[in-house]
Amino acid sequence: MKNKLKIKVFGRNYTLVSEETQVYTDKLASALDNKLRQILKASPSLSITDAAVLASLEAYDELSKARSNIENIRSQIKGYVDDAARSKNDADNCRKRIFELERQVKSLEDELEKRTVVKRVPDDEVINAKDLISQEIDAALKSPVYPDRKTDL
Repeated sequence: MKNKLKIKVFGRNYTLVSEETQVYTDKLASALDNKLRQILKASPSLSITDAAVLASLEAYDELSKARSNIENIRSQIKGYVDDAARSKNDADNCRKRIFELERQVKSLEDELEKRTVVKRVPDDEVINAKDLISQEIDAALKSPVYPDRKTDL
């Protein structure tokens, strides 16, 4: 909604139509009045018009630099958002890879169990392959085998 506002700058009254509040506009007018007084104090030979032109140039310089900074910040933020999207994608891929590796580990564990557990048929006793081989070696050591000897008679 447009507001009809009255301000005073360097002793002159102005009427403005703006969407801003009276308080905000009064702050701007006061800042401009102070700037004009600073310029004229530093260079008393300038006219009020010259001071207004210098104040306007300074304001446009600040505005231009602020816009440039905003563009730089937007560009940086876009870079951060792009990095975040890439990181999220990488994290998703890592989660998928972890899930696949966990599935493979489970499959290998199942396969290892199948290969290391031996079921003996006669007494249905379950032992692992290492124990079975150990038992076979012990049994072989207890009953030595002698090569055929030729005896001279």
